[in-house]
Amino acid sequence: MRTASLFRTIALLLLSAGICLASCALSVAPGHAAPSQGLPSNYADFKERCRRAAVTPEGAVKMYFDAVFCYLDPARRAEASKMLRYIMHTDANWEGNQRHVTFLRRLKDPSLHYIFRSFAAGTSPENGYRMSPDAYRLVFTRKDRQQDYTRVFLRSSGADSDRRVWVKQYPDGFWYVINNADTYAKVRDPAVSGMGNSHDADFDVTAPAPQAPPAEVSAPVATRPEPAESVAPPEAQPQSSERSAAPARPAPAETAGPSAAQPQPAENASSATVQPQSVEATLPPVAPPAEGGEAEMSTW
Repeated sequence: MRTASLFRTIALLLLSAGICLASCALSVAPGHAAPSQGLPSNYADFKERCRRAAVTPEGAVKMYFDAVFCYLDPARRAEASKMLRYIMHTDANWEGNQRHVTFLRRLKDPSLHYIFRSFAAGTSPENGYRMSPDAYRLVFTRKDRQQDYTRVFLRSSGADSDRRVWVKQYPDGFWYVINNADTYAKVRDPAVSGMGNSHDADFDVTAPAPQAPPAEVSAPVATRPEPAESVAPPEAQPQSSERSAAPARPAPAETAGPSAAQPQPAENASSATVQPQSVEATLPPVAPPAEGGEAEMSTW
């Protein structure tokens, strides 16, 4: 009897210890890694996990990366969009917000997914940041508590210094990510050549569509000056009958000059003609493409 009672007591103690360890699993000390339980299957599963994990700043960051890795999969993107909206405490139209343009562009570009994979423990530029989204760990180094928010520092194997994530505890008691800029800032490129992924459709990058050539602008036809005959002075009227018999003597050049309108030389007429501008001059200058998020691309 005493032996059976002893075994029951030990079993209860082990059960209690297991519950305590499970509840504290995500309260990670600096320098330790947060464990992974596999990615959430859907939005409802994600919310259920947040109720257990987002009670600490580190747990909120872990749930954020779960949502990110779900979003990298196009087949799960609709549910992952709800996950990111929830953990970032933003509104329904967050994907149309200019604030998240660079973040979304890098989430949807398979050639840049290594930025997010670099936060998984065990990755490196040398191994191409290889990791399994269903079994990854985050390494937290420290956190800085402020009055309205907390900065959580974690390792990125492609960065020279720790990256920061700003989190905030809301009145519901849970922590949410309020600034994720460091999580999609550029890191060192993977050493593995892109040619090694030529068989993988996930690494295909669609080439930009060629731009249509500018429409041809026909040059305006210059007005040609009229010939000298059309601007010649009118013929002199015959004089009275007394002088009709005498042949008309042509007026000297000196006297005819001021009274008659002289035709303009060809070079003067061409100088007055408006010269057509070239096609390049008539077209508006093409503005260089805006580089979104140049400050965010710096390596910390």
